[in-house]
Amino acid sequence: MTAKDSLISRLRERGLIAQISHEEELEQLLNKGNKNEKGLTHAAYCGFDPTAASLHVGNLAALMMLRRAQNAGLQPIVLFGGATGLIGDPTGRTDMRPMNSKEQIAHYVENFKTLVNQYFDLNASNAPIFVNNIDWIGPMSWIDFSRNVGCHFTVARLLSAEVNKTRFQEGGLTFMELGYQLLQSYDFLHLFQKYNCIIQFGGDDQWSNVLGGADLIRRVESGKAFAVTTPLLIGSDGKKFGKTAGNAIWLDAKMTSPYDFFQFFRNVHDADVAKMLKVFTLIELDEIEKIFENPNINEVKEFMAFEITRIVHGEAEANKALETSKTLFTGKSGDLSNAPTTEVSKSELEAGLDILALLVKCKLSTSRGEARKLVQGNGLYLNGEKFINFSHKILESDFQTEQNTLVLRKGKKDYHLVKLV
Repeated sequence: MTAKDSLISRLRERGLIAQISHEEELEQLLNKGNKNEKGLTHAAYCGFDPTAASLHVGNLAALMMLRRAQNAGLQPIVLFGGATGLIGDPTGRTDMRPMNSKEQIAHYVENFKTLVNQYFDLNASNAPIFVNNIDWIGPMSWIDFSRNVGCHFTVARLLSAEVNKTRFQEGGLTFMELGYQLLQSYDFLHLFQKYNCIIQFGGDDQWSNVLGGADLIRRVESGKAFAVTTPLLIGSDGKKFGKTAGNAIWLDAKMTSPYDFFQFFRNVHDADVAKMLKVFTLIELDEIEKIFENPNINEVKEFMAFEITRIVHGEAEANKALETSKTLFTGKSGDLSNAPTTEVSKSELEAGLDILALLVKCKLSTSRGEARKLVQGNGLYLNGEKFINFSHKILESDFQTEQNTLVLRKGKKDYHLVKLV
């Protein structure tokens, strides 16, 4: 393997590297092959704490990093934070995370397991390993953990980490959260000892946590371990990528539909399309350059959105999302069964359902006041026509369209169907 073809070089070429510890040493190690002197395959891992019922697009970036590591011959390890999820990572927080019950976290982990398989080659000789850190952290006593792990960390060092420093200065850092870095560091040590795991991937805001584990391995085992972080996903608008109207874009179809997932990527800023292809797909860079030979950026965005939706939800769902999108935006006939839909009953119409209440019901507005502003600001379309009558009562005749549904459009891109039942 040449230096140009190495995993790290290819990641850096795609803009996926923020920081690496002992980079030259890591390159030299990987250039010798994917196994150590005992014949054990080198492994790389990334951890996912179950703080919600589903993984989100930020986690997808990490999963694709692990898939690239698998394609390079390393053993990918997906760690579910059944233990660390009970503590909560203070990174980027201004207050302590809500504490979920052990049962809730265990339920979240089970859902994570159903979501991650599709991102890897399960039949490869280096098939992924799935682990849960509650299995090794759970049985440890506080005394044992303090003696075996805590003795390698000074309080001064922990407080110097940016993740802890701000919260400490504001007086909000708890003893529980201060120990999070120790738990994550011990995960890396455990995986090094059991699976020959030499690399931990993480977002760049996790640098101190990831580096802590690599340093612990070098201190305890005199082993070679490396911290690798990726740039935080920031859109060209300066906002953290993966959030829309305050809500995460989830990988679970029950929480973010394939259509909404497709539309999220279809609507990214033009300047972010190349980044999305580099981060969320395995398409080679020369192929990405060819894609951009198409002068129609909307067609490129459509391709990008389809490809990422295909990876997450499968080709059939991606095709449905694409057809639904084209049908809504062109006004031509087609299958709209996958479009966001709300049902209303005839009894609701008879009771006097007005347009403002309908917008709130469809979650196109959070309140009647916000809905009124949307209508008065010329931001609402009903069945393709600009709609400015905020006192309008919904009628059965409003549903007499080609699709037998009332079609709402908020702004240029946010469609919603209303079915009469």
